[in-house]
Amino acid sequence: MVLHTGATRGPPGVELEHLPGLPDLAREAGAASKAAWHLRDQWRPAVHVALKRQLRRFRPDVVHTHHPQGLSAAVFTALSACDLPHAHTAHDANAVCARITMTREGQFCGGRCLSCRPQRLTRVPLQRRSLGRLIAPSDYFRDLYVRAGVVSADRAQTIRQGAQPGTARLRRIDPARGLVMGYLGALADHKGVPTLLRAFGSAPATWKLRIAGYGALEAELSQAAARDSRLEFAGLVAGERKDAFLDSLDVLVIPSEYEENAPLVAVEAAIRGLPTVVSDRGGLPETAEATVFRAGDATGLLDGLAQLAGDDGLLAGRSRRLLDARERFSWPTHMQRVEGTLQELAG
Repeated sequence: MVLHTGATRGPPGVELEHLPGLPDLAREAGAASKAAWHLRDQWRPAVHVALKRQLRRFRPDVVHTHHPQGLSAAVFTALSACDLPHAHTAHDANAVCARITMTREGQFCGGRCLSCRPQRLTRVPLQRRSLGRLIAPSDYFRDLYVRAGVVSADRAQTIRQGAQPGTARLRRIDPARGLVMGYLGALADHKGVPTLLRAFGSAPATWKLRIAGYGALEAELSQAAARDSRLEFAGLVAGERKDAFLDSLDVLVIPSEYEENAPLVAVEAAIRGLPTVVSDRGGLPETAEATVFRAGDATGLLDGLAQLAGDDGLLAGRSRRLLDARERFSWPTHMQRVEGTLQELAG
């Protein structure tokens, strides 16, 4: 059974049950509206009652929670009331940060802001009371939840993200066309897109940058692509278009300037044999076969790319090691580990 706030359909044979969560918070909402939304999201009696009723009816062997935002900590009190084995996957810093990114105005705040205090005081103890096992896609976020007191170290584990297979090939530099680098993701300041553009402005004339995604910077990127023939803006890509986009690159850049966990795009690159250049934020330095630079440092980013562009053996070696370890990045490998944890917890 899947308990949710906004799903419209699910796999055949899976029961879907709606919970009375809050509507999504609009990005353009004012400060007062955001504060009110987060205050309402601390503990919702309607969610507690509805979830407890559904759990007692369905009687699951184990419950696996993912993202409580909009459902509040009532998810955890309902689980405690039903005394059910509970695993939680930490996709972000939700337990300690209302904004889930541990940043304020683009700068790392450490998750200790006064405005997030109600969330920390509510979610940490209530989640700790119900939680049997924490799963995190990165060591960084696993340790963050342990330090916050959500779970003890012996009940926290890292299970890396998995990805569906895509077009895989050995990456090598073609001297005739130069380095082809790419970015795929949300087009926003906190994702480091402006830093990537600054770095590319000083790149050799033979290099190319391909950007795909959607968000607040779409218009700016369209204008930049019109001014510079080396820059290609593909917009939103999915399915075969996304696979073709990733296949066209020599290296993928993930320049985030907030506490990333372990973004899916990093695994999608790895399973295709595509090396990455990543910032030093959150769990990104754990990315397999990645060059790491200091977040926000355009010169450092350019230096990391130049190192790969100037040494075909380095790039090809990383690509080959990723291809040799493809099974490690597969979706079935991820699912096998998660299922093992759930079975152990249910037992």
